[in-house]
Amino acid sequence: MHRAVPKVPPSYGFDIVPVVHHAWRAAALSALLRVTVVGAVVTRAFSGALPTTLLVTCGLALLWLLRLTTLLRSVEREPIPTRKLKRRGLGSARGHRRLLRLLFPRRYSEKARVLRRIGRAALSLTLAGLAIALAHPDDATTALYVAAGITLMCLGVGAARQLVLNRILRASTLRPRRLSGRQRAADVQQRHVCAVYRRPRHGEDEDEDADDFSMFTLFGDESPFIGAGELVYQWNPPMSIKLLRPGDDEAPLHEREHPVPPFQAHELVEYLRESVQLLDTDGQDVRLHAQVRDRVYVAETDVAVDRSLLPQEFDDAHLRIIINTPGSRQHHSLEVTMPAEGSEFVATVLLHVSLQGRTLSISTAACVLAHMPRSFQRTEEFGHHGATAVIWAAFRELATLPSEIQRSWRLVRYLYALGKAAILPRDLTSTPIRNVLIGSRVSIRERSAQAWSKIQLEKSDILGRMKTIEQRLLQAASDFLRARGVDTSEFNDRALKIINSGIFNFGDNNNFNNNAIGNAVHQPPPDHR
Repeated sequence: MHRAVPKVPPSYGFDIVPVVHHAWRAAALSALLRVTVVGAVVTRAFSGALPTTLLVTCGLALLWLLRLTTLLRSVEREPIPTRKLKRRGLGSARGHRRLLRLLFPRRYSEKARVLRRIGRAALSLTLAGLAIALAHPDDATTALYVAAGITLMCLGVGAARQLVLNRILRASTLRPRRLSGRQRAADVQQRHVCAVYRRPRHGEDEDEDADDFSMFTLFGDESPFIGAGELVYQWNPPMSIKLLRPGDDEAPLHEREHPVPPFQAHELVEYLRESVQLLDTDGQDVRLHAQVRDRVYVAETDVAVDRSLLPQEFDDAHLRIIINTPGSRQHHSLEVTMPAEGSEFVATVLLHVSLQGRTLSISTAACVLAHMPRSFQRTEEFGHHGATAVIWAAFRELATLPSEIQRSWRLVRYLYALGKAAILPRDLTSTPIRNVLIGSRVSIRERSAQAWSKIQLEKSDILGRMKTIEQRLLQAASDFLRARGVDTSEFNDRALKIINSGIFNFGDNNNFNNNAIGNAVHQPPPDHR
């Protein structure tokens, strides 16, 4: 799926193995159709049937010209997007423009002349095909058989796609009975404790406003790592509490503070874990399905230098060392995942604990994977899974035949991918490769999810679940500190502000202008210009 060797990102609310299995089947169907199109020309050419080859080529070329005409109309109609396009190549709007400029370099902007040129090319191909057909009637009949074969293959591929979707809709389990070696490797990586994140490269954000310091974030503009979802919530800034003994507030600091922390960081993490796990043991009607686990994430550049940062497994002793080591390159977080509506929405709360400088530091961030596009759910609605849906899918695939002709060159990519799969081992994340980083590049689930700003009815429910977890974590931490002989007055004050205030937590861009605070202050007169 990628030119590099990325690690599979964590899977929240879904299993990557059936997704990969379905993607491979879809790619095989696309490859089958493209092989049929290319083979219809190549096999006849190698067999010496030149007239048949020319007739089939003329027919495919006419369909390709039809595709160009459609592209020209759509490109002229669509405005150029202002945002930076993610996709590259012939499948994007920019790729369409490049293709048209390549074919018609001087008259690209003159739509009428371009259409006239396409019309002349189509007329020439039609006349050439008629001339060859009249001169070689037997070859013309063979060419019709070849065209019928391509049409039937296209209809069969479209019907097969819908039948696969129908089977997925009715299947009790989507996971294959027997996993291949690569599926087993992906399964292990999606469940691995460690997530490898990508650091922004220097100079990538030169087009952005470098002087915008109005919002402090722990992870920049993105989530902590690919696959976690959109970052929507965090303590801003993190909470830092001095480890003081209960007593007189007027006593000197060196007399009140604990020179040696009365607990280790992993002990607080274990206590918070047990406190949150209790929510999943309540009655079914009031249960909050919260999955608690450890999450260790490390930068891909650090892994490239030291491969021991990404072991095959993390045992309890190793996790405790990471938690108790401040400034470690392996960042530990207690991860609380809350799926909702059949995992259509997945909220994740990440809590990081650190002990350093006689101070307890607690930071938290929350990410959300929202619902998927309607196109992902179309099979389930309005009977899009019966015989009519299969027939409709077959003819819809036939309508995309001109596009498949344009994409036939991608067979080279398939051969390259199959060659790599045959030569390289199944899991390349454990073996260093020069100039290749293994940080996850993309999560289809995350990229296809609805933006947090567009969520409507479900937003209050998701925020309520996050607030429930946050309050429980704060109360459990307060109880733990009190039991270990730590003054919790400052902690409780900070916790109350966090719970009751949503300004700093959500990382909003807060601008306060023309404010007058304090005694004997004067508000400047308004500007009447």
